[in-house]
Amino acid sequence: MSLPSSWDQVISTLKKYNRFTLGCHLNPDGDAIGSLLALGLSLEKAGKQVEMILPEGIPLTFQFLPGIQQTVEQPTFHPEVVISVDCAERGRLQLPDEIFASEPLLVNIDHHISNDHFGQVNLVLPEASATGQIIFALLEKCAYPIDSAIASALYTAIATDTGFFRYSNTTGEVLSIAARLVEDYQISPSQIAERVYEERSFASIRLLGEVLSTLQISGNQRYSWMYLSQEMIEKYEVEMEEIENYVNYTNSIRGVEVGLFFKEMKPDEVKISWRSKASVDVSRLAAHFGGGGHMRAAGCSVKGSLSAVMAEVLSFLRNYFEENSQERIDVLR
Repeated sequence: MSLPSSWDQVISTLKKYNRFTLGCHLNPDGDAIGSLLALGLSLEKAGKQVEMILPEGIPLTFQFLPGIQQTVEQPTFHPEVVISVDCAERGRLQLPDEIFASEPLLVNIDHHISNDHFGQVNLVLPEASATGQIIFALLEKCAYPIDSAIASALYTAIATDTGFFRYSNTTGEVLSIAARLVEDYQISPSQIAERVYEERSFASIRLLGEVLSTLQISGNQRYSWMYLSQEMIEKYEVEMEEIENYVNYTNSIRGVEVGLFFKEMKPDEVKISWRSKASVDVSRLAAHFGGGGHMRAAGCSVKGSLSAVMAEVLSFLRNYFEENSQERIDVLR
Protein backbone atom coordinates (compact mmCIF):
# COMPACT_ATOMS: atom_id res chain seq x y z
CA MET A 1 0.00 0.00 0.00
CA SER A 2 1.36 3.38 -0.97
CA LEU A 3 1.70 6.13 1.60
CA PRO A 4 0.17 9.60 1.32
CA SER A 5 2.05 11.75 -1.16
CA SER A 6 3.29 15.24 -0.53
CA TRP A 7 1.48 18.33 -1.72
CA ASP A 8 4.27 18.80 -4.26
CA GLN A 9 3.53 15.48 -5.98
CA VAL A 10 -0.15 16.34 -6.38
CA ILE A 11 0.61 19.87 -7.53
CA SER A 12 3.15 18.65 -10.10
CA THR A 13 0.55 16.18 -11.43
CA LEU A 14 -2.01 18.95 -11.90
CA LYS A 15 0.58 21.13 -13.64
CA LYS A 16 2.11 18.44 -15.84
CA TYR A 17 -0.96 16.79 -17.41
CA ASN A 18 -3.74 18.21 -19.56
CA ARG A 19 -6.62 15.69 -19.68
CA PHE A 20 -8.43 15.00 -16.41
CA THR A 21 -11.46 12.98 -15.37
CA LEU A 22 -12.90 13.65 -11.93
CA GLY A 23 -15.15 11.37 -9.89
CA CYS A 24 -16.43 10.94 -6.35
CA HIS A 25 -18.15 8.36 -4.18
CA LEU A 26 -21.53 6.72 -4.68
CA ASN A 27 -24.54 8.72 -3.45
CA PRO A 28 -22.44 11.91 -3.34
CA ASP A 29 -22.98 14.40 -0.53
CA GLY A 30 -22.20 18.12 -0.43
CA ASP A 31 -18.49 17.64 0.20
CA ALA A 32 -18.14 15.21 -2.71
CA ILE A 33 -20.16 17.34 -5.14
CA GLY A 34 -18.58 20.62 -4.01
CA SER A 35 -15.03 19.26 -4.18
CA LEU A 36 -15.60 17.68 -7.60
CA LEU A 37 -17.10 20.86 -9.02
CA ALA A 38 -14.59 23.28 -7.49
CA LEU A 39 -11.54 21.34 -8.69
CA GLY A 40 -13.03 20.63 -12.11
CA LEU A 41 -14.07 24.21 -12.81
CA SER A 42 -10.72 25.56 -11.66
CA LEU A 43 -8.78 23.10 -13.83
CA GLU A 44 -10.89 24.17 -16.81
CA LYS A 45 -10.17 27.82 -16.14
CA ALA A 46 -6.47 26.89 -15.98
CA GLY A 47 -6.73 25.60 -19.56
CA LYS A 48 -7.08 21.87 -18.89
CA GLN A 49 -9.47 19.44 -20.60
CA VAL A 50 -11.76 18.19 -17.84
CA GLU A 51 -14.75 15.90 -17.41
CA MET A 52 -16.59 15.78 -14.10
CA ILE A 53 -18.47 12.47 -14.02
CA LEU A 54 -21.71 11.85 -12.10
CA PRO A 55 -23.03 8.58 -13.59
CA GLU A 56 -26.31 8.81 -11.66
CA GLY A 57 -26.91 12.42 -12.64
CA ILE A 58 -26.91 15.60 -10.57
CA PRO A 59 -28.41 15.14 -7.09
CA LEU A 60 -31.55 17.24 -6.73
CA THR A 61 -30.22 19.03 -3.64
CA PHE A 62 -27.19 20.44 -5.47
CA GLN A 63 -28.72 21.43 -8.80
CA PHE A 64 -28.54 25.08 -7.70
CA LEU A 65 -24.74 25.18 -7.74
CA PRO A 66 -23.30 27.36 -10.54
CA GLY A 67 -21.53 25.22 -13.14
CA ILE A 68 -23.10 21.94 -12.00
CA GLN A 69 -24.68 21.45 -15.45
CA GLN A 70 -21.16 21.00 -16.84
CA THR A 71 -20.98 17.59 -15.17
CA VAL A 72 -21.70 14.58 -17.39
CA GLU A 73 -22.95 11.05 -16.82
CA GLN A 74 -20.66 9.27 -19.30
CA PRO A 75 -17.05 9.91 -20.36
CA THR A 76 -16.22 11.12 -23.87
CA PHE A 77 -12.41 10.93 -23.85
CA HIS A 78 -9.54 8.93 -22.35
CA PRO A 79 -7.91 10.92 -19.55
CA GLU A 80 -4.26 11.09 -18.63
CA VAL A 81 -5.26 11.48 -14.98
CA VAL A 82 -8.27 10.32 -12.97
CA ILE A 83 -8.85 12.26 -9.74
CA SER A 84 -11.00 10.75 -7.01
CA VAL A 85 -12.31 13.26 -4.46
CA ASP A 86 -13.89 12.50 -1.09
CA CYS A 87 -13.89 8.72 -1.64
CA ALA A 88 -12.35 6.37 0.92
CA GLU A 89 -12.30 3.17 -1.15
CA ARG A 90 -11.62 2.36 -4.80
CA GLY A 91 -14.75 0.20 -4.86
CA ARG A 92 -16.96 3.20 -4.03
CA LEU A 93 -15.53 5.44 -6.74
CA GLN A 94 -18.44 6.32 -9.01
CA LEU A 95 -16.73 6.04 -12.41
CA PRO A 96 -17.30 3.71 -15.40
CA ASP A 97 -14.65 1.01 -15.84
CA GLU A 98 -13.84 2.12 -19.39
CA ILE A 99 -12.20 5.27 -18.05
CA PHE A 100 -9.34 3.10 -16.77
CA ALA A 101 -8.78 1.27 -20.07
CA SER A 102 -5.93 3.61 -21.01
CA GLU A 103 -4.32 3.15 -17.58
CA PRO A 104 -4.46 6.78 -16.43
CA LEU A 105 -2.68 7.96 -13.32
CA LEU A 106 -5.04 7.70 -10.34
CA VAL A 107 -4.95 10.54 -7.82
CA ASN A 108 -6.77 10.11 -4.50
CA ILE A 109 -7.74 13.30 -2.59
CA ASP A 110 -9.69 12.71 0.59
CA HIS A 111 -10.06 13.36 4.32
CA HIS A 112 -11.68 10.13 5.55
CA ILE A 113 -9.66 8.41 8.27
CA SER A 114 -10.70 5.06 6.76
CA ASN A 115 -9.18 5.87 3.34
CA ASP A 116 -7.01 2.96 2.17
CA HIS A 117 -4.68 5.06 -0.08
CA PHE A 118 -5.82 3.36 -3.28
CA GLY A 119 -4.32 5.95 -5.61
CA GLN A 120 -0.96 6.00 -7.29
CA VAL A 121 -0.76 9.53 -5.92
CA ASN A 122 -2.48 10.13 -2.58
CA LEU A 123 -3.35 13.27 -0.68
CA VAL A 124 -5.27 11.94 2.32
CA LEU A 125 -5.54 14.31 5.29
CA PRO A 126 -7.82 12.98 8.04
CA GLU A 127 -7.21 16.13 10.06
CA ALA A 128 -9.04 18.19 7.43
CA SER A 129 -12.67 18.97 8.23
CA ALA A 130 -13.74 18.37 4.63
CA THR A 131 -12.23 17.39 1.31
CA GLY A 132 -13.32 20.85 0.17
CA GLN A 133 -10.83 22.30 2.65
CA ILE A 134 -8.05 20.32 0.94
CA ILE A 135 -9.21 21.43 -2.52
CA PHE A 136 -9.19 25.08 -1.41
CA ALA A 137 -5.60 24.76 -0.19
CA LEU A 138 -4.61 22.87 -3.34
CA LEU A 139 -5.98 25.58 -5.63
CA GLU A 140 -4.13 28.23 -3.66
CA LYS A 141 -0.86 26.27 -3.75
CA CYS A 142 -1.27 25.79 -7.52
CA ALA A 143 -2.26 29.45 -7.99
CA TYR A 144 -5.27 28.14 -9.92
CA PRO A 145 -8.36 30.32 -10.41
CA ILE A 146 -11.18 30.72 -7.91
CA ASP A 147 -14.30 32.62 -8.94
CA SER A 148 -17.80 32.91 -7.46
CA ALA A 149 -18.94 29.55 -8.87
CA ILE A 150 -15.87 27.76 -7.52
CA ALA A 151 -16.23 29.58 -4.19
CA SER A 152 -19.88 28.48 -3.92
CA ALA A 153 -18.83 24.86 -4.49
CA LEU A 154 -16.03 25.09 -1.93
CA TYR A 155 -18.30 26.73 0.66
CA THR A 156 -20.96 24.05 0.11
CA ALA A 157 -18.36 21.29 0.51
CA ILE A 158 -17.02 22.68 3.78
CA ALA A 159 -20.36 23.78 5.22
CA THR A 160 -22.14 20.47 4.64
CA ASP A 161 -19.38 18.33 6.14
CA THR A 162 -19.27 20.52 9.25
CA GLY A 163 -23.05 20.56 9.62
CA PHE A 164 -23.00 24.21 8.63
CA PHE A 165 -20.35 24.81 11.27
CA ARG A 166 -22.16 22.97 14.09
CA TYR A 167 -20.11 19.74 14.30
CA SER A 168 -17.00 19.16 16.38
CA ASN A 169 -14.81 19.23 13.25
CA THR A 170 -15.51 22.96 12.89
CA THR A 171 -12.14 24.63 13.37
CA GLY A 172 -10.86 28.16 13.25
CA GLU A 173 -9.21 27.35 9.94
CA VAL A 174 -12.44 26.27 8.20
CA LEU A 175 -14.28 29.27 9.61
CA SER A 176 -11.52 31.47 8.23
CA ILE A 177 -11.76 29.81 4.80
CA ALA A 178 -15.54 30.21 4.79
CA ALA A 179 -15.21 33.88 5.71
CA ARG A 180 -12.72 34.43 2.88
CA LEU A 181 -15.02 32.76 0.35
CA VAL A 182 -17.94 34.92 1.45
CA GLU A 183 -15.93 38.14 1.60
CA ASP A 184 -13.85 37.74 -1.55
CA TYR A 185 -16.45 36.21 -3.89
CA GLN A 186 -19.75 37.60 -2.54
CA ILE A 187 -21.45 34.22 -2.13
CA SER A 188 -24.55 33.94 0.06
CA PRO A 189 -24.33 31.53 3.03
CA SER A 190 -28.05 31.93 3.73
CA GLN A 191 -29.05 30.97 0.20
CA ILE A 192 -26.78 27.93 0.21
CA ALA A 193 -28.11 26.79 3.60
CA GLU A 194 -31.68 27.28 2.40
CA ARG A 195 -31.17 25.27 -0.77
CA VAL A 196 -29.29 22.44 0.95
CA TYR A 197 -31.27 22.04 4.18
CA GLU A 198 -34.56 23.90 3.97
CA GLU A 199 -36.06 22.79 0.66
CA ARG A 200 -37.75 19.40 0.76
CA SER A 201 -40.51 17.78 -1.26
CA PHE A 202 -43.90 17.31 0.35
CA ALA A 203 -43.55 13.53 -0.06
CA SER A 204 -40.23 13.49 1.82
CA ILE A 205 -41.81 15.26 4.79
CA ARG A 206 -44.70 12.79 4.83
CA LEU A 207 -42.22 9.93 4.66
CA LEU A 208 -40.24 11.46 7.53
CA GLY A 209 -43.38 11.26 9.65
CA GLU A 210 -43.64 7.52 9.06
CA VAL A 211 -39.93 6.97 9.71
CA LEU A 212 -40.09 8.94 12.97
CA SER A 213 -42.93 6.70 14.11
CA THR A 214 -40.37 3.84 14.21
CA LEU A 215 -37.96 5.75 16.46
CA GLN A 216 -36.87 3.82 19.56
CA ILE A 217 -34.35 4.31 22.34
CA SER A 218 -32.32 1.75 24.27
CA GLY A 219 -32.99 0.90 27.90
CA ASN A 220 -29.83 2.72 28.96
CA GLN A 221 -30.88 5.66 26.76
CA ARG A 222 -27.41 5.85 25.20
CA TYR A 223 -28.40 4.91 21.64
CA SER A 224 -31.49 5.21 19.50
CA TRP A 225 -32.58 3.96 16.10
CA MET A 226 -35.27 4.07 13.45
CA TYR A 227 -35.81 2.40 10.10
CA LEU A 228 -37.09 2.79 6.56
CA SER A 229 -38.63 -0.29 4.97
CA GLN A 230 -39.14 -1.14 1.30
CA GLU A 231 -42.87 -0.82 1.86
CA MET A 232 -42.42 2.78 3.04
CA ILE A 233 -40.13 3.61 0.11
CA GLU A 234 -42.69 2.27 -2.38
CA LYS A 235 -45.47 4.31 -0.79
CA TYR A 236 -43.81 7.65 -1.58
CA GLU A 237 -41.98 9.00 -4.61
CA VAL A 238 -38.94 10.37 -2.83
CA GLU A 239 -35.39 10.80 -4.08
CA MET A 240 -33.08 8.80 -1.83
CA GLU A 241 -30.88 11.85 -1.27
CA GLU A 242 -33.83 13.51 0.49
CA ILE A 243 -33.75 10.95 3.30
CA GLU A 244 -30.03 11.17 4.09
CA ASN A 245 -30.47 13.68 6.91
CA TYR A 246 -33.26 11.75 8.62
CA VAL A 247 -30.59 10.04 10.75
CA ASN A 248 -29.86 13.30 12.56
CA TYR A 249 -33.13 12.97 14.47
CA THR A 250 -31.84 9.85 16.21
CA ASN A 251 -28.82 11.69 17.53
CA SER A 252 -30.69 14.81 18.61
CA ILE A 253 -32.27 13.13 21.66
CA ARG A 254 -30.84 14.37 24.96
CA GLY A 255 -28.44 11.81 26.44
CA VAL A 256 -28.16 9.68 23.30
CA GLU A 257 -24.57 9.02 22.23
CA VAL A 258 -25.15 6.98 19.06
CA GLY A 259 -27.99 7.22 16.54
CA LEU A 260 -28.69 4.71 13.77
CA PHE A 261 -30.91 4.80 10.72
CA PHE A 262 -31.59 1.46 8.99
CA LYS A 263 -32.63 1.72 5.33
CA GLU A 264 -33.86 -1.38 3.52
CA MET A 265 -32.43 -0.71 0.07
CA LYS A 266 -33.27 -4.19 -1.24
CA PRO A 267 -35.06 -7.18 0.33
CA ASP A 268 -31.64 -8.57 1.30
CA GLU A 269 -29.54 -5.44 1.87
CA VAL A 270 -29.72 -2.78 4.56
CA LYS A 271 -27.79 0.47 4.55
CA ILE A 272 -27.02 1.87 8.00
CA SER A 273 -26.21 5.49 8.78
CA TRP A 274 -24.40 6.10 12.08
CA ARG A 275 -24.18 9.37 14.00
CA SER A 276 -22.58 10.16 17.35
CA LYS A 277 -21.68 12.89 19.76
CA ALA A 278 -18.23 13.52 21.22
CA SER A 279 -17.98 10.29 23.21
CA VAL A 280 -18.06 7.67 20.42
CA ASP A 281 -16.12 7.15 17.20
CA VAL A 282 -18.79 5.57 14.99
CA SER A 283 -16.38 5.08 12.08
CA ARG A 284 -14.84 2.24 14.09
CA LEU A 285 -18.24 0.80 14.99
CA ALA A 286 -19.31 0.87 11.34
CA ALA A 287 -15.99 -0.73 10.38
CA HIS A 288 -17.05 -3.83 12.33
CA PHE A 289 -19.66 -4.28 9.57
CA GLY A 290 -17.36 -3.42 6.68
CA GLY A 291 -18.12 0.29 6.61
CA GLY A 292 -16.36 3.45 7.64
CA GLY A 293 -16.47 7.22 7.48
CA HIS A 294 -15.90 9.90 10.09
CA MET A 295 -15.73 9.83 13.86
CA ARG A 296 -19.17 11.44 14.15
CA ALA A 297 -20.79 10.22 10.91
CA ALA A 298 -20.29 6.86 9.26
CA GLY A 299 -22.08 4.24 7.20
CA CYS A 300 -22.12 0.61 6.17
CA SER A 301 -24.21 -1.88 4.20
CA VAL A 302 -25.13 -5.28 5.60
CA LYS A 303 -26.63 -8.22 3.72
CA GLY A 304 -29.77 -9.70 5.20
CA SER A 305 -33.38 -8.87 5.93
CA LEU A 306 -34.24 -5.64 7.72
CA SER A 307 -35.29 -7.45 10.89
CA ALA A 308 -32.20 -9.68 10.95
CA VAL A 309 -29.76 -6.84 10.32
CA MET A 310 -31.37 -4.64 12.95
CA ALA A 311 -31.20 -7.47 15.49
CA GLU A 312 -27.52 -8.13 14.71
CA VAL A 313 -26.40 -4.50 14.83
CA LEU A 314 -28.42 -3.59 17.91
CA SER A 315 -27.08 -6.66 19.73
CA PHE A 316 -23.54 -5.58 18.85
CA LEU A 317 -24.23 -2.06 20.08
CA ARG A 318 -25.83 -3.30 23.30
CA ASN A 319 -22.78 -5.44 24.05
CA TYR A 320 -20.50 -2.54 23.21
CA PHE A 321 -22.15 -0.23 25.71
CA GLU A 322 -22.18 -2.95 28.36
CA GLU A 323 -18.42 -3.36 27.91
CA ASN A 324 -17.86 0.41 27.93
CA SER A 325 -20.00 1.55 30.80
CA GLN A 326 -18.05 4.66 31.82
CA GLU A 327 -19.72 8.03 31.34
CA ARG A 328 -17.47 9.14 28.46
CA ILE A 329 -16.05 6.31 26.38
CA ASP A 330 -13.09 5.94 24.09
CA VAL A 331 -14.48 3.64 21.41
CA LEU A 332 -12.86 0.20 21.02
CA ARG A 333 -9.63 1.16 22.77
